Amino acid sequence: MLLTSNGPRDGAVRDAMLDLLGRPTADARLVVVIDAILPFGGDNSTFLGHLTELRALGWAEFDILSLLATPRHVAEERLRAADVILGYGGSNLWLAHAWTSTGLDAVLRELLETTLYVGWSAGSMIFSRAQAAAVVALDDDELEVFGLDGTAPAVPLFDWFVLGHLGADYLPHQTDAWAAETATRLGVETWFLDDDSALVIRDPDAEPEVVSSGRWLRLGRA
Repeated sequence: MLLTSNGPRDGAVRDAMLDLLGRPTADARLVVVIDAILPFGGDNSTFLGHLTELRALGWAEFDILSLLATPRHVAEERLRAADVILGYGGSNLWLAHAWTSTGLDAVLRELLETTLYVGWSAGSMIFSRAQAAAVVALDDDELEVFGLDGTAPAVPLFDWFVLGHLGADYLPHQTDAWAAETATRLGVETWFLDDDSALVIRDPDAEPEVVSSGRWLRLGRA
C-alpha cells in the first residue's frame, strides 16, 4: 500500500508507487475509486485536473469506478482486473461506507494481498481502527450530513491514524500547532503528511516506511 496526501503525481511519491508496482505504468491497469468525492457539489475542476495528471502517467488502462453506482458483480470484476486500485480523496467516511455497504470491503481485503492500493488523502484514511473516534476528535459533521448512523474502516488494519495536507497553502490552519493539538485530541499515534510525503505499507503489523521530499510529523507515539 502507498498512502499519500496528494496522490502519486510526481517526485518521490510517484517513484515509490512505481517501485511498489514493479513494472512500467504502460503495462499496468489502474482503477480510480471516486466515491469519496461524489457527495460534494460545486466546482470539481481540481478533481478533473487530478484525473488528467494521473492519466498522463501512461497507464495501459485507466478505469474510473464508483462502487455505489455500479452493480456489485461488475464493480468486483473491474477491481479484480486492476493492477493498482487508487482510492481518491474527499470524505473518508463516505468512502468507507461505499466499501462496506456494497460488501466490496471483503473483495478489497482479499485484493490487498496481491494488488497495489494507493490512497489519496481520504483514500488513505479508511484503514484505521480509530476512524470512529476521529469523528468526535475532529468535530466531523459528515455522518449527520450524509445521514449515516456510524462509521467503521473499510478494512481495519491499523491502530494509528493518518492525516494529509500538512502545511498546504489551501488549508492554512493545518500547521504544526494544529497537528499537535489534533494528535492530542485523537489520543492515538498519528502521521501528518504534507503533499510531498507518503507511507509505504508492506505489512500492516510492521512500521510504515516514510517516503518524502517534503515534511511530515509523527505524533502521539507511545
